[in-house]
Amino acid sequence: AFLTEHGGSSNAFTAFENTNFYFDVMQPHLHEALDRFAQFFLCPCFTESATGRELKAVDSENAKNLQSDAWRLMQLNKSLARPDHPFSKFGTGNLETLSTGPKAESIDVREELLKFHRDHYSANRMALVVLGREPLDTLSEWVLESFAAVQNTSLEKLCFPGEPYGPSQLCKRLEVVPVKDMRVVEICWPLPPVQELYR
Repeated sequence: AFLTEHGGSSNAFTAFENTNFYFDVMQPHLHEALDRFAQFFLCPCFTESATGRELKAVDSENAKNLQSDAWRLMQLNKSLARPDHPFSKFGTGNLETLSTGPKAESIDVREELLKFHRDHYSANRMALVVLGREPLDTLSEWVLESFAAVQNTSLEKLCFPGEPYGPSQLCKRLEVVPVKDMRVVEICWPLPPVQELYR
């Protein structure tokens, strides 16, 4: 509500290896917005109602993706990965996998969210970028003021077990019937991790 009242917006997305939270707001309100943003990482509520809304949002996004050729091809690539590699897992979820199924097994989804937050969210695994018109010293002061209390539990850096594709997963030719009327030839070569080489 604060962002909307001050010409801003917010959103988030989960990529393969991280989750990104972001917002924008009119320049005079950045300081207040940063403090509100920090609270998500300091004391997330994960209320029952918010959890339910998010489950429905994920279900809706999954339903939309069922007719997306890009998502379907990505899931096909994931399904061809080594079964013991995290990349092979299904990319989204729906109410069946995230609500109905867990309830049938007496799993409290909200409690699992809280546990996931405790087990994976730590300051040493996070990065923050702030862009504003204020001098760098001022922005730095605001960040320290709002985010210094984010807990650092010294979690180990996430590591993934080897490459998603081994010799038996490579050199495949696939023919896919698309949803849209299109003709595409796609050739893929998996590369070893290059993140450490980015500089």
